[in-house]
Order: sequence, then C-alpha cells, then structure tokens
Amino acid sequence: MTFQEQFEKFAKKLAKVDNSSLPQDLAMQVTMTDEDCGGTFYIANIGGNYAVEPYDYKDHTVAVSASAKVLNDIFTKKIDAADALFSNLISVEGSTDHCLAILNAANAKKPAAKKAAKKPAAKKPAAKKAAAKKPAAKKPAAKKAAAPKAAAEKKVAEKKAAAPKKAAEKKAAAPKKAAEKKAAAPKKAAEKKAAAPKAAAKKPAAKK
Repeated sequence: MTFQEQFEKFAKKLAKVDNSSLPQDLAMQVTMTDEDCGGTFYIANIGGNYAVEPYDYKDHTVAVSASAKVLNDIFTKKIDAADALFSNLISVEGSTDHCLAILNAANAKKPAAKKAAKKPAAKKPAAKKAAAKKPAAKKPAAKKAAAPKAAAEKKVAEKKAAAPKKAAEKKAAAPKKAAEKKAAAPKKAAEKKAAAPKAAAKKPAAKK
C-alpha cells in the first residue's frame, strides 16, 4: 500500500473526530515508519479549524512516529493510545497531552444517537356502528278508519244525488199510472157485469 492510499484510509477515520473536545492550539505531525508507505501527515485543530492533510507541520506542538499497523490498531480501537505510548509502540516528541487527546478522540466511541421516543400509536376512532334500521313507520290507524267512513259518505252522496232523479221519475210516472187505472176501471166493470148472469145461471136451484 502506498503512502497516499494509507493516508486516505486514516483521513477518513480522523475526519469523524469530534474536534470540540480537542485543544484549540493542537498541531500533531505524524510520521509513518513503514518502508512501503512511509511518509508524513498532520492533524491540526487551530482556533477550532480542524484539518487532516498529507504534509509535514513545522510549528507542530507534538510529533509522533509509528508504523501504519500500530496507528491503524489505535484508530480501530484494537490498542489503547496510552498503552501504545507507554509500551513504546509509538515515539512522541512534544506535548503528550496533545498526542493522547487526538489519539483518544480518534478511537472514542460516538455517543449513541438518541432514539426518538416512539409516539403511542394513535387510536383509530371506533368504526361507527351501522345505524339500526328504523322500523317502518306504521301508517296511522286513522287512515284505515277513514276509508270506510269515506266509502259511506260516498254512498250517501250518491243516494242523495239519485233521490231527486227517482222522485222526478216517480212523479212523472204517477199520472200515467192513474190514467191507466182510470182507463181500466170501465173495462173491469163491464167484465164484471157480463160475468154476473153466467154466475147466476150456473147457480142450482135451491132444494125445497
């Protein structure tokens, strides 16, 4: 692995560092001692301006030398920074406080993001019960009672309307009947007179 490739790998890890906890005048120069990827880069936090660049830093506050493997183990939390320092796995010139500040920040666990409290599921409004079917409105009894009454009234009205007609017909027929009766009277009297002698002849003589 080349220096540039190894630097970019470290730079990605270091870019995630929370610089708010770092000293405001920190400037750490880091030298990788490997033959294949040897080189120098720096980590600085000057006045809150945090930067990781692949150059040396002349006015650094601390200079660190170590192999890429040891640095990687520190950045990936396999080795504690203080243990690496006291075990001489890394060489430090300058402020050990600045060295440990940046190395510890690099492998510090990020605080777990607070999970938003789950809102209680909104209760679904109870489904409206199907409205009970209204019983068919009973037709008022008055209507039924009114039917025979209406029929009776109709019949009375018809009788009233027919009465004058019948009376007129009866009145008109009366003279005719009287005339017929008058005309029949002499005929009946004649028939009666003619029948009298016949009845007398048929009557047998009374026995002495």
